[in-house]
Amino acid sequence: MKFASSGVSFIVGLLLVTLATSYAEEITTSDGKVYSSTSFRRVGSSIMIKVTTDNGGLIEVGLPISRITKIAFAEPPELAAAKAAAATGNANAVLSLTESYVSTQGDFKEVSGSWWLEMAKLRLFALAATGKDAETAPLASQIGSLSMDGNDMLLSGGTLFTPLSVGDTEAVLVGAKALPRIGSSQGAALAQLALGRALLVKKDYVGALRAFLTIKVFYPALVLLQPEALYGAANAYVGLKDTKRALQTLQEIQKSFPETLQASEAKKLESDISKP
Repeated sequence: MKFASSGVSFIVGLLLVTLATSYAEEITTSDGKVYSSTSFRRVGSSIMIKVTTDNGGLIEVGLPISRITKIAFAEPPELAAAKAAAATGNANAVLSLTESYVSTQGDFKEVSGSWWLEMAKLRLFALAATGKDAETAPLASQIGSLSMDGNDMLLSGGTLFTPLSVGDTEAVLVGAKALPRIGSSQGAALAQLALGRALLVKKDYVGALRAFLTIKVFYPALVLLQPEALYGAANAYVGLKDTKRALQTLQEIQKSFPETLQASEAKKLESDISKP
């Protein structure tokens, strides 16, 4: 599924209208009670819900989050579109589709049944893939605050984008060295992306190439990071004066990920280095 810019704008506009409706259907508490509510909000450590009284009126009551076992959130309608965009490497489309939900539903991120984490992970990789380093680290911290498997590595990898955003390449190198290069955690891929960018700045082209190709070889399922990793690899090849491999990599980006920002950048770089 491909997303042209006009198509993405239409989809996002349509979905933002949908966001006005409630995502909750039922709230289940630890004592087995089930509450139905058309709207709710968080106040401190409680979820405030509106319930119907015996005489047909509405009152707002607070349920401690510690007593809530699950909220039956409806799947956000933009999630499927965001996944489809991610599958093509289209990070800009993912950013558009996840922005509103991630920013407005964070209050419920630790509640069982929330879709926030799934949406936030998509957004995290899209931010990293588009060079929005200053936004990547804070979102990684929010994700890392949730006690779930793998989130600690997303936090560790994501926080490297803070020093990257201010040009502190040495801090990135030290932080990346403390993390595994390969493994089951996607946080390691984030760390390799930050490391590759830092090494490009330091003109360590061999090291940068190794970091970027680690993402390509060991994390192929992370499609959102592939265009940026390949573009970084192409720049490393340019630094190594390996024009042949640079051109091959730039052409691969344009062929495999035509709807991405990196595709247009690759086309320009290909033109520049092909000039006699």
